[in-house]
Amino acid sequence: MRGRGAGCAAVLLMVLAGCGEGEEQVPSAAGVDGDVDPGRRFTGAELKSALLPAKATGPRAKAADVGTGGFNRGYGGGDWGACDPGDEASAELSGMRGTSAGQTILPFPGAIADEGDPVLSQTLVSMPDARAGRHVELRRQLHKACPSVTVDTDAAPVVEHHAVDDLPDLGDEAILESKRYEGGDDHDAETRYYKVEVRVGGVLVLVDAGPHKDRAISLATKATARVRTELYKAS
Repeated sequence: MRGRGAGCAAVLLMVLAGCGEGEEQVPSAAGVDGDVDPGRRFTGAELKSALLPAKATGPRAKAADVGTGGFNRGYGGGDWGACDPGDEASAELSGMRGTSAGQTILPFPGAIADEGDPVLSQTLVSMPDARAGRHVELRRQLHKACPSVTVDTDAAPVVEHHAVDDLPDLGDEAILESKRYEGGDDHDAETRYYKVEVRVGGVLVLVDAGPHKDRAISLATKATARVRTELYKAS
């Protein structure tokens, strides 16, 4: 199982990779593989109660659009079929189902959105653990197989440039996805947008923090630790 370093605290080391001073600092939160019932499933209400409180992201933060429901998310408006195995992977992902709870977090409520203030989103999804693992693997495959995807827009075609990295010390497995846009008047070609996907047993932790990479990883780390303790009751 990933995320457990000998001699270090197991549940949440927000910015600590090792136990000694001066070591490289990276986010870490343990998973639950091997310690809990892998067949455990959770209701929308249980998932909602395990969402990270908005205040965990900042003293003024507020949650909005909190809700529960089924999970059935399509991926991207680009021509995934132009690369192999992009078409098959995106089709399989779109067919995956689960129970979910999600919320939007406003770290600085009351600010003017046009000034670029961050908006974060967090979704928890419960599904069979094998399916959850497959979901992470397909997302990894999709981004590696299709580093560039063309998206048709009303103005002109836009190219999405994709990248994915593993986050080996987060949950049972985790990936950091990023993309940037090339073309069109509404996008900065140098700006990357980040999402984190973590598997904790049979629960997916999905975090979107726009262009804020460190904030995405920090939120995902805190959310992973909360899922571990609140849902799986792991120490």
